[in-house]
Amino acid sequence: MDTLFVINAPSVVSEVIDGEVIIMNVKSGNYYSSAEVGAAVWSWIEQGRTKGQMRGLAASRYQGDDRFISESLEAFFESLLREELVRAVSVSEAGAADQAAVENSAPVAFTVPKLCAYTDMQDLLFLDPIHDVDAIGWPEAKDAKLG
Repeated sequence: MDTLFVINAPSVVSEVIDGEVIIMNVKSGNYYSSAEVGAAVWSWIEQGRTKGQMRGLAASRYQGDDRFISESLEAFFESLLREELVRAVSVSEAGAADQAAVENSAPVAFTVPKLCAYTDMQDLLFLDPIHDVDAIGWPEAKDAKLG
């Protein structure tokens, strides 16, 4: 059995720009970024690649010890799951999409994918500008109304 990661839409939205992925979890109010290898992995998840296919792609695309690459990818997958950006679905090998797991470009150096989390926008994302406003019309945080 292989694993397929599914993005937790509609509460998770993302965009890959210039080799960096920006991911927003509107449910938690956190946003995330990951560059280079992390952005490539996120793109592969969006394409519906299985964990096995992503390992094969990484092995063909990046120079480095296969075991180290595999362990680094596993840690990255765990961080995506822990932050509830994706969920894992078991699929049989026969049920996995038949996509080539080899790229024809020259291998580049592998860098460990890291998921950087940011929580500084939570308060803004949780404002309800239609209902939670002060007398002048500015958005009010929910905690401000309790005091």
